[in-house]
Amino acid sequence: MRKNNKKGFTLVELLIVIAIFALIANVTMISLGKARRESRDAQRMSDISQLRSALHLYSLEYGEYPDGEDLALGVGSNLILSSAEWSTDTTPPIFMYSVPRDPRMINQSASACTASSDDICDYGYSINSNDFTIYFYLEGNVGDMTSGLHAATKDTVI
Repeated sequence: MRKNNKKGFTLVELLIVIAIFALIANVTMISLGKARRESRDAQRMSDISQLRSALHLYSLEYGEYPDGEDLALGVGSNLILSSAEWSTDTTPPIFMYSVPRDPRMINQSASACTASSDDICDYGYSINSNDFTIYFYLEGNVGDMTSGLHAATKDTVI
């Protein structure tokens, strides 16, 4: 009787191993995507808090908020909050030297969030009477806030 001394894997065994690796890679990519989304939302909440603080300091100095209607913050000429309001002017006092932009919009054209926005957009700023509104878009749930469009004022974030 002849002995079979062949060593190695069969085609079926190799396909099973490849399928297992593909499944693990897929689960990892899904988890990584979720982590990135949560990280961007955390960055957005931090940015909104900083913007509200800078606007509060501005109002303490000048007794009002900077002018603007549906401005896309962090792009174009809205890069700095200084004595020249939203601008690129570095004339002191500077309340926010680098106005943040939505993390998903970094390589996109400017598109300010408004009350009717339904997708990711730049932080949108508007002044109304003696208050401001900053519109921003969340990709997922953050605390008790659901995904979608939200607004921040001097007193609340909803």
